[in-house]
Amino acid sequence: MTPHDAQPFIESIRTDAQCAERFAQIRRDGARLTCTAKDAAAPAQYTLEALATGWRIALSTGDRWLSESIESQLVESRDSLEDLFEEELKDLDCTGAAPKVRHFRDEEKQYVFECTLAAADETASSLALVRTYFLAFESTFRQLGDMSGADSH
Repeated sequence: MTPHDAQPFIESIRTDAQCAERFAQIRRDGARLTCTAKDAAAPAQYTLEALATGWRIALSTGDRWLSESIESQLVESRDSLEDLFEEELKDLDCTGAAPKVRHFRDEEKQYVFECTLAAADETASSLALVRTYFLAFESTFRQLGDMSGADSH
């Protein structure tokens, strides 16, 4: 799927009622959806982006303390992001494996947690799977660190 072909799908996620409940704000820019995290202790955004090779799902924040609160909880619990992500996928009745989640600081000085999914065809079931992965990704992070209603530092 090309990024251009993905635009109607991205638009359908933007208008999805379930997504609207999970995010403070949702905006589409072509083949990229940017969703503001709801109730996080600092500004954070989830993105779903169509690439020529598949899909990119990410959480980014410029706030070091928010990123560290997520990392700290993972260290304390000894859970891996992939295991937690996979649990959320199962809760959404998806038997797929969670992709590797990378954590880094990008050139714009954002702390980023991201994964990529292999290219899906344009069938309704493939696009529903991408949507499920995006919602499971959000659910995974909502439960970590200061992502759900914690006081700002």
